[in-house]
Amino acid sequence: MTWKKKLVAGTVAVGLVSGVGMTFASASEGSPLRQWYDGLFGSTQQSILADNEAAASEAFADWAASTEQLKVGAGMQINDKMVAELTRASTEIMSAKEEHIASLDEEKAALLANMNYEVYQHIFLEGYFAIQNQGNEAMGTVEESFQNYTSETGQAAVNEMTQELTSAKDSAVTELEDAIAQAKEELSVQLAMEEQVSRHNLERQITYKLSDLREALTTIINELVSEQQSIITAKALELEEEAKASLDEVMESIND
Repeated sequence: MTWKKKLVAGTVAVGLVSGVGMTFASASEGSPLRQWYDGLFGSTQQSILADNEAAASEAFADWAASTEQLKVGAGMQINDKMVAELTRASTEIMSAKEEHIASLDEEKAALLANMNYEVYQHIFLEGYFAIQNQGNEAMGTVEESFQNYTSETGQAAVNEMTQELTSAKDSAVTELEDAIAQAKEELSVQLAMEEQVSRHNLERQITYKLSDLREALTTIINELVSEQQSIITAKALELEEEAKASLDEVMESIND
């Protein structure tokens, strides 16, 4: 018998006992019949209350056990919602990340595609023309210096030669020719030496300039790469914070 049926039966029994009590209310308080009735009433009362307590205990125990299943079901619903939202949010985050990475790769590819042209146009050509201009200026200066030097030296030789010829024209023709030949040879040797030294110095200047250009280009490349790396790192941190914030919002909305 369930606890609901027992409750109904108990109610009917109470009604019957109450009716009997009203019927025998006129019996004497101390009569044998009253005493017998009181004993029967007490036994009935104890039996009903004991059965009622047992039924109530069983019913409430069954009910408590059934609520555990409800609790499990509620927990499953909550966890299912959490898993669904976690999956959805993770998918959205990954999609947003892939979009940003694709955009970044596209921009990087464009920069790399144009880098060779920009380096050639704005670094190599400018350096090349600067070397040409400096070389031409250097050559003009050296040529002018040699012109002045040879002119002065030649004039000195001519003056000396004229003086010697004037004083000893008849007797020193042969010596004068030898002196002229020697002077020309000395001038040629000296000029050749000066030319070799000048060429060597100019070549070294070109080498120095090329080394400076390489160092400058390396610095520029390092700065550009560092700038892009900083942008990538900042963007990664920003996306990470947005993702964490989204996850926190999902967790906070579980009980909504």
